[in-house]
Amino acid sequence: MKRTLNTLVILFSLATSVCAADTLGVGVRAGAAAGRSSWFTEVFGDLYLDRLFSLGATVGYVLVDRDKLNSVKRDESLPITALFKLHAPLPLIKPYAGLGSALVFHDKRGVKGTPVALAGLDLGLGPVPLYLNIEYRRQFDDELDFISGGVAVRF
Repeated sequence: MKRTLNTLVILFSLATSVCAADTLGVGVRAGAAAGRSSWFTEVFGDLYLDRLFSLGATVGYVLVDRDKLNSVKRDESLPITALFKLHAPLPLIKPYAGLGSALVFHDKRGVKGTPVALAGLDLGLGPVPLYLNIEYRRQFDDELDFISGGVAVRF
């Protein structure tokens, strides 16, 4: 019994060391809000807890026409977002989905919070630590759908 327990403990410790990532990804991406005249750019960082889960944070700048396409009225905002992501453990193409919350600092309307849902894809560039990132994000309170892409490094 004691030998079986020791064997199980050794196997579990080896399995967790194989799955543990404890890496950090940092990058920049840019894009636009779907269906709106806009510009979106942000800096992002992800702490990979293991191969499946990561915690992320972003700081961005958004410029959106308020009423319709090519409107004179513009809304500038600075969203700061905290995210929890679930990654598919695939070798080269790494899709993910997540949930989070954003604190959006508007230039003329004050500050408000909004829930966020996202889906994305990290595409590794071979043996180098660089990767490409594509992401779709929905801010529910502002009813904005952002599509963006960028580059990042993982270390």
